[in-house]
Parts: sequence; structure tokens; C-alpha cells
Amino acid sequence: MTAVVDPQTSALPDSTPTAIGPYQVLERLGAGGLGEVFRARDTVHGRTVVIKRVPSAIAPDSERGASLRAVAQALSHVSHPGIASLYECGEQDGALYLVQEFVPGQHLSELIGGRPLNPRRAIEIALDVADALAVLHHEGFHHDDLGPDNLVITPKGHAKLLDAGLAAFTAGGAIRSTAGSRLGNLPVSALSTVRYLSPEQALGEQIDQRSDLFALGAVLYEMLTGQPPFDAASADAVVLRVLQATPQPASRTTANVPSEMDMIVGRLLAKSLERRYASAAALADDLRTVKTVFDAGLEHTIATTPDIPEERSRPTALILAVVVAIVVIALIAWWVF
Repeated sequence: MTAVVDPQTSALPDSTPTAIGPYQVLERLGAGGLGEVFRARDTVHGRTVVIKRVPSAIAPDSERGASLRAVAQALSHVSHPGIASLYECGEQDGALYLVQEFVPGQHLSELIGGRPLNPRRAIEIALDVADALAVLHHEGFHHDDLGPDNLVITPKGHAKLLDAGLAAFTAGGAIRSTAGSRLGNLPVSALSTVRYLSPEQALGEQIDQRSDLFALGAVLYEMLTGQPPFDAASADAVVLRVLQATPQPASRTTANVPSEMDMIVGRLLAKSLERRYASAAALADDLRTVKTVFDAGLEHTIATTPDIPEERSRPTALILAVVVAIVVIALIAWWVF
């Protein structure tokens, strides 16, 4: 969602509420994986927020409603610059709503737009996401619906996760959790979700934090090449490619992608959980190493010639060694005498 000037409340469409709880609605942003989405003004804390009206299928007095409240309460304590904060889960007129941090900027899917990013920029974004996932996983949550549409690049250039930990209640999360059982009947609308599906999600098997890393690997590959690693005309065909295909290394399709990135992406997209990175923190370490090499390469390119060339320093070091040896021999001779 991009940052825009606050419109006048009087200009709101008739179907848009003027207030939800203590929040003054400014505009309707659309409909997302958790229902209708509004930008609003928090009249208590004086901040702009996003409000998501939860579908009626998740009623406040239902088991799912109670579960959503509990998850939202726990997520409200997760704090990291790379994760959009969830402030509260409220209730109005027999319906639940979530209040989240408003994140101005551009969705990563729009930034990519079918074109590869500069490799250094792709590494920086992937590093932001890996750091955020490390905190999310440490707090006991998975994202489970990670993709370019759930990542916003802020005006300062940093990546931020949206809807972290809420996949059990989103449309995208429902598609991922049922993709394997619905194979052959997946709608075209599922394409944007299943491109970042992990093999274990597709098979309906047990998932863990490494499933998020597979999704991040697919996002990173797309940043480096401009195209998802697993793509086809139908959602069903994409799921089969996720299970069976190995994408061509990014360096073979895009110039300036270092071989180190091929190794990192290959490990992230491994079909087996055991072959992937064990943690987001371990991935972040490798990404920092590659970024350091990039930065060092840039410094080497623009660095001036050293004041003392290597070939000149060697005779100087040799002379110094000879002088030290003579002094040591003289001292030993004096002591023996």
C-alpha cells in the first residue's frame, strides 16, 4: 500500500464506515486475505493504522474467533523494524477486526515488475526479510504465506513483512494449506500464492520455519531474475513444478549475479527440509558475507594506489630482518664473552 494524502472523511464512499471502534476511517484500501481493509486514524494514540474487518465466518464467539484473539494477543508483543506491528484484535457489532501498523511504500511485487533487481539490492532486501523472520521464528511463529505481495519496501528502502503469523486466518494461508488436496481444481487466482509454496505445504506434510525459508528463496530468485522459480499457466502446473522441477541458476539467466547467490538460493529451494538452512539467522549470516564481498569489491574498484607498493615493501622488510638478526647475534656473543 502506498502512502497518500489523507482524504476528507466526507469524501468516503457510502459503503465505507466512518469509524470502527475508536478509529476514524480515512479510506477503503480494498479487500485482502483477511477481509476488507481500511486506512484509519487512531484517535487515542494519534497514529495512522490499517484496520482489517475479519470475515463473518470467523465469528467472535466461535472457536476460530477465540483462536484469532489469542494469536493476535501474542503477536502484539512481537517487535521488529522488519515486521508490521499488530496492535489489537477488537470487536464491533458482532464482528472482529484487526488493527495493524500502516506501512507506506511499495509492494515488492510492484518493485520487481517482471524485471531483475540489482543483485546488491536483492541481497539487501533478502537480508531484511531474513532478520525479520529470525525474530518471528524465535517468538514461536511462522509466516506461512510469504511472497512479494506480503512484503512492502518502505520509503527508506527497507523491507517489511505484512500479516506475519496470521496465515491460519488468511485466504492465501488457506490456499497453501489445502493446495495438495485440491490439486486439479486450483483456481487461476491461486497462482500468485502457489508460486511461493513449499514442497511440504503442497504435500500437506508437517511444516516448520524452513518452509518460510523456501518461500524466501523463491522471492530472492524472483528478485535476481525478474521471474518466479516455479511458474506455469495454471496453479496446478505450478504446484507440480514446485514438487518436481529445479530452476536454472539465476547467474545463467541474469548478468552480474555471483555464484555465491546461486548456492544460497539453491540451498533455500532444496526440496528436502534437511538440506535447507536450519534457521533464518544462519541465512542472514551468509547474506551478510556476500554483501560484504560486494561492498569490498566496490571499495577495491575506487581505491587509490597504496603509498608503498608491495614490491618496494619486501626489500625494506628484508633489511629490517637482517638488522634484527645482527643485533641478536651481537647480544649473544656479548653474554657468552
